[in-house]
Amino acid sequence: MPTVRSALSDLNQIHYKTRHGRKRARFSPKKLGKQWMSQTVRSNGKRAKSRTGSQSRRVSGSDTELTVSLPQFLVDGTDLQFREFVADLFAATGGLQSLRRALAKSVGLSAAEFSVLLATWHLQKRGRVGVSGVARHLHVAAAHVTAEIGKLVQKGFVKKAQDVNDTRAVTLVLTRKGEGVLAELAPLLRRINDRLFSGNSSNAVSVVAKFLRHVADESANSIRMARNFSG
Repeated sequence: MPTVRSALSDLNQIHYKTRHGRKRARFSPKKLGKQWMSQTVRSNGKRAKSRTGSQSRRVSGSDTELTVSLPQFLVDGTDLQFREFVADLFAATGGLQSLRRALAKSVGLSAAEFSVLLATWHLQKRGRVGVSGVARHLHVAAAHVTAEIGKLVQKGFVKKAQDVNDTRAVTLVLTRKGEGVLAELAPLLRRINDRLFSGNSSNAVSVVAKFLRHVADESANSIRMARNFSG
């Protein structure tokens, strides 16, 4: 079974690259927040780039080629900067997913199981933890959490207890095994997070957190739109 130490070697395989093969800088909430805020507060009377001649530089082709129509994200009539932002966002998301898989593998869990385990660990510090609370925290369906909890119970990481306030509900509690695994991982998580978020202020992280919550909440609707697209 993989060890916690093996996570470090797995993490070394996580790379961010641009389309030209250069290494991409690690995920920076400060950069993401700065890009997001600079676009949303830009004055209509200002331009990000100087004009060439008497006309603004525009995308070749019609406006139907734009991937966004919100005026605050169009610079000189183009969506080029917005596309770069979305590319960076997907790269960061993919890297963080790979990171979670590497951490989960180090303790013999799937990424989904590890996510639920971490959520339970986090939420139980505030009080009783139920399936619905974990689902809200992870922005997933309760049925998905129920399935992963069943696996964690079988593996001995989590146990269920009857909710004292609602006999129809159960409370989720980490077992000694679950707490031990996360206690062992904590130093590694600190090292990873310190490196990922170094140089960023709490205000920058707050801006990004608000943005990401909005994206997470809208994702289900966006997925339905994509699936219903008939070409």
